[in-house]
Amino acid sequence: MITYTYKAKLNAHTHRNLAEFLTQQRLLYNGALQERIDCYQKTGESIGLFDQRGSLTTIRHTDEWFGKFDRWCQDSALVRVDRAFKRFFREGRGFPRFKSAKRGVMSFETLQKKPTFNGKYGFVMIKGIGRFRWRQDHRCDARDQVKVVRVVQRPTGIFIQLVCDHEIQRLGLNRAIGIDVGVRVSAALSDRTLIPRHTPDRTEIRRKQRALSRCEPGSNQRRKRRQALARACYRARVQRHNAIHRLTSDIVKYHGKWIAVEDLDIQAMTASAAGTVACPGRQVKQKTGLNRSILEQNWGTFINQLDYKAASAGGQLVRVDPKQTTQRCSHCGGLPVTKLTRNDRWYHCTHCGNGDDRDVNASKNVLLKGLARFDAGGAIPAVSATEKRNQDISSDRRRTV
Repeated sequence: MITYTYKAKLNAHTHRNLAEFLTQQRLLYNGALQERIDCYQKTGESIGLFDQRGSLTTIRHTDEWFGKFDRWCQDSALVRVDRAFKRFFREGRGFPRFKSAKRGVMSFETLQKKPTFNGKYGFVMIKGIGRFRWRQDHRCDARDQVKVVRVVQRPTGIFIQLVCDHEIQRLGLNRAIGIDVGVRVSAALSDRTLIPRHTPDRTEIRRKQRALSRCEPGSNQRRKRRQALARACYRARVQRHNAIHRLTSDIVKYHGKWIAVEDLDIQAMTASAAGTVACPGRQVKQKTGLNRSILEQNWGTFINQLDYKAASAGGQLVRVDPKQTTQRCSHCGGLPVTKLTRNDRWYHCTHCGNGDDRDVNASKNVLLKGLARFDAGGAIPAVSATEKRNQDISSDRRRTV
């Protein structure tokens, strides 16, 4: 499955209907959430999606406002509540919250609507809202491939997302590569390629934040400047996301489609060190700066994009145990007499005399662990990372892309 995003063109009438429908979606979401909470408190049992769909059908027969809009688009709010509860019970955290007017429902989807393609434009009609039109770019021209039509409201406009049953076959170099993500450099590859760290330019965002802070609360000027700030933050997020897309595509295409990365718990690594009143933390300010630096590099997005792009090219991404990848020598497998600290940027092995950049040495160790997962041979410390650095995957794992 792949999602194509287009910016939609709407007239004023459709804009008003869309705002009204999103308000209804927020009320429907809050009502479904409250119904589940009340049902459990009174009976000790939970109510499911099927029962709430039946309640929505009854409401549509008695309430003219709910009967005005498409039934299956309204169902999106109930599905959202159901997914939130399943995620809560599966992960054990993040109980679903009620949606306020400022933090309302900003999207909906339907499986029953199919877009129509007419020359260089595509459009979809939704009951009670109107027509959404967008300019085609030949990425998705087949009506039968579209499985889900999603409407998303962003600070920069309204977007149509077409979820299609289509697999893109990417070009990928048939080699194995190890990647060590970091803060000093965004990522270090086992072929000695260093990707510079990302330093966001927040000049425009800070300027708009200062302008917002000078406005009187509740004024129209504050509302306008808050919307301007939201657009600036969204543009910065999209630019960073697109930059990661270009980077991950280049890695798969020019460095290797068999990728090994460390299995990092990013949420635990960026946890606050503030502690409690009874047991306050230490070096809280330094840990806050480190957490900010880690989050600025977008490790999670970077690895997730590499995962599906490697699979699309016929390769694979594996996550390996990060234990001792920084401390161990990638040439002989020995450990240093004195443990390396954060300030030690050059790795020098006292056993074999091997010297290398600290991050590159770690990426080679990640590659060695990954080769064992690929069933291509190699283990620590039996095989030298220098010999395995650019080694192709065995012939029985090769694929034509």
